[in-house]
Amino acid sequence: SEAAKATSKGQKPFVEVHAGWCMPCKQLEASLGDPMMQDAFKGTYQIRLDSDAWGNQLMKAGIHADGIPAFFELDAQGKPTGRTIDGGAWDENIPKNMAPPLKQFFHPA
Repeated sequence: SEAAKATSKGQKPFVEVHAGWCMPCKQLEASLGDPMMQDAFKGTYQIRLDSDAWGNQLMKAGIHADGIPAFFELDAQGKPTGRTIDGGAWDENIPKNMAPPLKQFFHPA
C-alpha cells in the first residue's frame, strides 16, 4: 500500500484530495517550490487523489472532503486517523498563509 511505502521511507502518509478544475488546488500546487511550503511538507508522503475520479471510493474509505484542497492524515495501515485540514484553514492561497497551518497539521507538536 502507499501508506506502507511512506512508512518504509520514514515519511508520514497523507491523502490530498484535489481536482483539476479547483483554482485553490492549482494555487497550492504552484506554491510547492516555495521554501516555506517545502518546510511544511518535509517528511510527508502525499497520496494525491482527484475528487472527481475517486469520489465514491473516498467516501467508502472514510475520507469526506467538504472543501478542497483537503489533506487527511493516515495511520501506518493506510486508514484515516480523523485528523484533516482544508483550504478553509487559511486566507489567500499564498505560501505565507498556507505554510504555517499546514506545517502545524503535518508536524503537530
